[in-house]
Amino acid sequence: MQMDLQTSPPSVSDNSDGMADNRSSEETQQEENSEAEEAAGEELNLEEVLRLGGTQADYILLAGIDDSTELIDGGIKGAIDDLEEGELERFISKLGIQAHAQSQSIPDKSEGGAAADKKKSKKVVETSAANQASSAQVKKQKEENVQVPVGKKSKQNLNTFEFQPRQVLLIKPGGKWFELEYASEGSETQQDHALVSRYKALAQQLFESEVDRYRTKKNLQRGANSAWMKTVVSSGVLADRMAAMTLLIQDAPVHTLEHVETLVSMVKKKGSRRMGLMALDTLRELLLSNLLPENRKLRPFAQHPFDQVEERASGNRDARDRRLILWYFEHQLKHHVAEFVAALDVVAHDTVAATKTKALAAAHELLCSRPEQERALLIQVVNKLGDPEYKTAAKASHLLETLLHRHPNMKTVVCCEVERLMFRPNIGAKAQYYAICFLSQVMLSHEEAPLAAKLIAVYFSFFRACVKKKDVESKMLSALLAGVNRAYPYADAGDEKVKEQLDTLFRVVHLAKFNTAVQALMLLFQVLDSQQSVSDRFYVALYRKLLDPGLSVSSRQNMFLNLLYKSLKADVAPRRVKAFIKRLLQVGAEQGASFACGALFLVSEVMKAKPGLRVLLQQGEDEEEEEEFKDLSEENHDDEEEERFVDADKLDEGVCVAEPKTRPTASWVHHQNLEGARSSQTYNPLHRNPLFCGADRSTLWELHRLALHFHPSVSLFARTILQGESIQYSGDPLQDFTLIRFLDRFVFRNPKQLKGKQNTDSVALRPKQRFPVSSLPVNCAEFLSKEESQIPVDEVFFYRFFKKRQQEKQSRRPRADGDNESVEDVDDEEFEEVLDSFEGDSYFTDVPDDDLDFAG
Repeated sequence: MQMDLQTSPPSVSDNSDGMADNRSSEETQQEENSEAEEAAGEELNLEEVLRLGGTQADYILLAGIDDSTELIDGGIKGAIDDLEEGELERFISKLGIQAHAQSQSIPDKSEGGAAADKKKSKKVVETSAANQASSAQVKKQKEENVQVPVGKKSKQNLNTFEFQPRQVLLIKPGGKWFELEYASEGSETQQDHALVSRYKALAQQLFESEVDRYRTKKNLQRGANSAWMKTVVSSGVLADRMAAMTLLIQDAPVHTLEHVETLVSMVKKKGSRRMGLMALDTLRELLLSNLLPENRKLRPFAQHPFDQVEERASGNRDARDRRLILWYFEHQLKHHVAEFVAALDVVAHDTVAATKTKALAAAHELLCSRPEQERALLIQVVNKLGDPEYKTAAKASHLLETLLHRHPNMKTVVCCEVERLMFRPNIGAKAQYYAICFLSQVMLSHEEAPLAAKLIAVYFSFFRACVKKKDVESKMLSALLAGVNRAYPYADAGDEKVKEQLDTLFRVVHLAKFNTAVQALMLLFQVLDSQQSVSDRFYVALYRKLLDPGLSVSSRQNMFLNLLYKSLKADVAPRRVKAFIKRLLQVGAEQGASFACGALFLVSEVMKAKPGLRVLLQQGEDEEEEEEFKDLSEENHDDEEEERFVDADKLDEGVCVAEPKTRPTASWVHHQNLEGARSSQTYNPLHRNPLFCGADRSTLWELHRLALHFHPSVSLFARTILQGESIQYSGDPLQDFTLIRFLDRFVFRNPKQLKGKQNTDSVALRPKQRFPVSSLPVNCAEFLSKEESQIPVDEVFFYRFFKKRQQEKQSRRPRADGDNESVEDVDDEEFEEVLDSFEGDSYFTDVPDDDLDFAG
């Protein structure tokens, strides 16, 4: 290569010039040699060249190595072996300097002449060609010798976890943090623990640096608003501090997490109840409005895709650092929210009822609105069912009903948590009662059969415990039976559990109070009716309960009448239905007007469903016209007919029994006890079994007595049935004809409508509040302009009273001063007559002495 570089000999025409040129070329050659030696003396490092953006060919060129095999064998091989296949190319492509990799730095030209420049350029071109060949050879040898295992993760560059401070904020203040670009990225896959730890350390440094930059920026701001904020947060009154921290957190939640921690510490602080409650309200509002996402829980730091963070950032360090800051902030916020929920539990155990109620309401609101910490919040609300104070326990039950109304899918979770509360070893009987009351109010559907079966199992476990303790008159037993009644229609496997307790339920009917007995009878009817085998034992128990003294003061008269209607409608024995109707009318005559109207309405509906019962009305008319007398032989003939009728009943049931010659022993089936004996032709109202009380041989004389009732509605209903017509009434007689409804009309307005709990499902489980159809006040002109025949019978009294009063007002003489309104408001005709009599003493002078009656 050196042979091709020849220089022209100096010209000999001018000796002095030639000597000068020769000397200058020799000096130039010496300077170049000295520079080459100095360059060779410096130690070049491959890693330094690569860090500056160079390639392996650049290092070979600068080091003056011609043979690439010397590079591999001489120690450079060790530096290359740490890099895996393709890692260097990916790194250089991310740096974006690959386009400039082949460009070489051209040194300044020396003053030695064109010959030296030409020689150096020739050497550079040839060396570059050799370098390209050597680099291709190195790459080929690396591909042949180095094998990367499948599934092995690429090593992280040492500079990946290096903290680099910024001069500007990576996350801009304002807005909600969970609506930012990278906040919603999460991963359910298990992450490498070591990788997460390194990223967490880096994220902590980035987060602290970001907060410091924001604080410095705020301190440098000048203005009244900024100064006021700093002053109030540090030394303001309590209300102003809360307001200032709220504004700061709303403006930049990521950069002001310290204020959230301050509010949590205020809630946890003991000894200052006022400060704790104010901080509780402030933090609750912030969590609901700015800090907690609505559709997801907060994620811990490890539940983010760290294995893809570099790929998603595409080599942009700012994008990666923004992700790390947001993920670390979310992790810290989740920790503070957990501390706040734990502090709420402490506040809920305060001795002051108002403080407990506020903590309970806050936990319920967070539970209904956000999914974060829902299990801990649910446990807190359920635990309040066992609070010693009645108001707090009732409030907790109401809040749980509201929760299920807003989130029906949480029924199973809530019921399981309540069940855990009921079976705790240290739970009280009152807490168990409140829990049973809540569970009995849960609305079920046919798609929730497993939940209904589970509830029935819970109810009967407590039912057996109550019966074992002989506590049949407790409110707990009534609540248990109400729960079983509501869950039984939706449970697939509830029949077996109820059948095991049939005898116990019949025992409860006879021993418990009226309300509890009604619940037991309703459950028995559901079970027996589902099997289409309603037994005589059930009808005997129901017939007996009609004479229970607790009926008059019971709050479940509507449930009892409803059960009675269903039972009579399902009965296949007409004479037993007649016995029930007669006893119901007898009881209705002794009860109030509302129950009497309800009983008459029930009789009308049963007669509509069973038209054969109207024969009782015709029999009554015939017997009133002519009294029948029968001889002894005819009585015996009737006895034979009665016996044949009993046998026919047995034949209908599919049982053929021969007529016994002797009377059998006593049996629960009463028609077997009557076989061979003479049955009475008269009606026995106190008979034990309605099937054999002789009601079919009597008339409905009770209707004639109710037709003379003092209440106009009762009288109207009774006359309607006697005329063979059905009662047309769309209201609820048990509510519309009570005394309080009658008194409400004297205030000349409609009764106040009772608004139930509109935000709970328990409204559907209560009887509907029905009101009178007419909405006209009884003293208005439109009401008084109607004819008396158009007025309902229960409002005729009001019509006549105000009609007469209207006529009296029209007949009054007007006042001389024209003030007629004061006459209507204050004076009346009787009062003026008394005044006139007292003014002239005519009242005493005109009356004879014998007629004076001061007592009158």
